[in-house]
Amino acid sequence: MKLQSIQALRGLAALLVVFFHIQSLELKGIADNGLTEQAWIGGIFTNGYAGVDLFFVISGFIMAFVTRNTGTGPQPAADFLFARITRIYPLWWAFAAAMTIYMLAAHGLSGQSAGWNSATHGAPFESYLLNSFLLIPQPAFPILNVGWTLVHEVYFYLVFTVFMVLPRRLFPGLLALWAAAILAATFLGYANSYASDWLKLAVHPMTIEFILGALAGYAVTRGWVWRSGVLTLLAVLWLLAALSYQGPETTFTLGWGRVLWYGLPSALLIYGIGGIDTQRRHAWLVPALAGILTTVALFQMTGVDGTSSDDARRDATLLTVTVGGLAMLAVLWFGWLLGQGAPDLLRRTQPFFRRLLAMAVSLGDWSFSLYLCHLIVLSALRHVFGRLGQIELLAPVFRLGQEGLLDNVTFVIVGVTLSIVAARASYLYFEKPCTVLFGHMRQFMFRRDRAAAAAV
Repeated sequence: MKLQSIQALRGLAALLVVFFHIQSLELKGIADNGLTEQAWIGGIFTNGYAGVDLFFVISGFIMAFVTRNTGTGPQPAADFLFARITRIYPLWWAFAAAMTIYMLAAHGLSGQSAGWNSATHGAPFESYLLNSFLLIPQPAFPILNVGWTLVHEVYFYLVFTVFMVLPRRLFPGLLALWAAAILAATFLGYANSYASDWLKLAVHPMTIEFILGALAGYAVTRGWVWRSGVLTLLAVLWLLAALSYQGPETTFTLGWGRVLWYGLPSALLIYGIGGIDTQRRHAWLVPALAGILTTVALFQMTGVDGTSSDDARRDATLLTVTVGGLAMLAVLWFGWLLGQGAPDLLRRTQPFFRRLLAMAVSLGDWSFSLYLCHLIVLSALRHVFGRLGQIELLAPVFRLGQEGLLDNVTFVIVGVTLSIVAARASYLYFEKPCTVLFGHMRQFMFRRDRAAAAAV
């Protein structure tokens, strides 16, 4: 069973991160040109890094959901770990290799240049690359920066594999013990905003987001679904309010703060949407979409972002989220009226929304490729804009920071389009074939083990 809404949400989470990096790279491009204009994309997308928190919650949900009917013990655990590892590493190696080639071309083969020292934080060149490719925690970000989240993912998979060796009835208790250990480590002072070694990784606060997602997945697989549509709408408004109101990044907001600020509403959202998927009540996604689009558009128009004063962010949040909630209610009311007075007209809208959901699901299918490739695409695009912007005739379009919106809008539209196109190509011509290949290997390796076990 494919969880369509969850998959669509993965695409939305990836887009949040893409817009977050578009904003930061646009600001760098403006600074490169010696200008001081603000980036066009702001508002909620200033905190678009929260897409990572949403990813972590989704990951926990998916782990609990895909193992709902599997057995326990060493063989199912090994089967699970093989499936997850082969899902992560091949694509990661491809993009990490591409980034390594770029770094070697730009900063030399010695690994001792200023560029390499900045990337490795002074660590030996060989060990830095080895840790990056294996996704082992280290003080520096991996060779492709976004890979720091995959370090957490691999850790999640390893712990979940251990859980799968044990009886399934212990699963909720094991998750609770895991969360308690992280809380205890925080009180003892071991938690840190960045997982620079194995201990800091093991007790990192963001692991709580994975645990929350796994608990939501366990509840949905057990049939403990309640008011999934209403809870989804409330969770959407909660998450929108968090994205709107959150101010400048601090050590707290990058650790426990993001768990409380983004992890909790994301967990409620995943629980609600999981219920929508299992009960096939996808009509609830229409008012959710109306609320999201209304709130994001209005907040963007206020000109408020994470650097604005607390009062300005609070007032803008209250206004835009309230209007977003009213938009949800208007869609629900209008849908009810059509259902009562013109049900045929309402049914004729279904093909449009099904196509829209199918497009969102496709984006969700490409989300891992999109997450890994977009920084490379956008960074290259910034340099292209930098070169073309030096030509006076092309300056209104390509010189970031130029008066007017043409350069800003062009950068955003081209950046998003190229990122999605690159992600689709990566998915179709590398990620999907790898998934099929390793899927056949998995069937050969573990089906034989299952047959042998059944014969005993």
